[in-house]
Amino acid sequence: MDTRESSNEEKDIKPLVSANISSTGDVPTDLASGPKKWSPGAWQDGNRKSAFQPYKQTLGTVLTNLQRGNTQAETPVPQETDINFHTRAGQGEITEADIKNEESVDVCDNEGLTALHWASAYGQIATVQLLISFGAEIDKLGPEGETPLLLAANGGHHDVVRLLLNEGANVNHTDDVGNTALMYAASGNHPHCCNELLLRGADVTMVNHCNDSAYNLAVDYNSNLALAVIENYLLTLLGASN
Repeated sequence: MDTRESSNEEKDIKPLVSANISSTGDVPTDLASGPKKWSPGAWQDGNRKSAFQPYKQTLGTVLTNLQRGNTQAETPVPQETDINFHTRAGQGEITEADIKNEESVDVCDNEGLTALHWASAYGQIATVQLLISFGAEIDKLGPEGETPLLLAANGGHHDVVRLLLNEGANVNHTDDVGNTALMYAASGNHPHCCNELLLRGADVTMVNHCNDSAYNLAVDYNSNLALAVIENYLLTLLGASN
């Protein structure tokens, strides 16, 4: 995991999907560097797309109003009754016995996410390893086409990204709006993840449905560390072609 970006990880695990949304005016919400580990469906706007995604549709900026901080999510800290197989995976607290007690290692929560999605989103490397050892599907799709690799890249969890790639994760998989793991890592300013993905075959020329590449997203989101990695990679390619 990117040490600088993950040093403030909280013990409290926020629900990956929350239905409690409220609109406010210009509430600051820094999803890339804030202390909370927000993840795939924690915020949603009228277009359904989550703040997790480097996504734009009719907007002129890289992310939705939600990602610019114009919408605040009311995501309560889970109470004891909220703790289940999936949230415990996000906390890194499941055991072999817990997995065996489930009907399948890939059992989905109410939003279509598996324990591997949760563990990857929160950078729980030991839990990711355990789930994989029980046959968890590496490229299992979430409700918006997100795979565990995309969630790990979004969170800057370099060690999880590397493990998933070693286990055969599709480095160039795209979610429902065309975003790749490299795009998530670039928009979140996660240089180690960007480097790992590029070394493992990530296609820097791919664009999402809004015609944004990982490079464009890094520029638009002021992700300077990630941008430097991508630029160095491009310079290396140019040098190799000469």
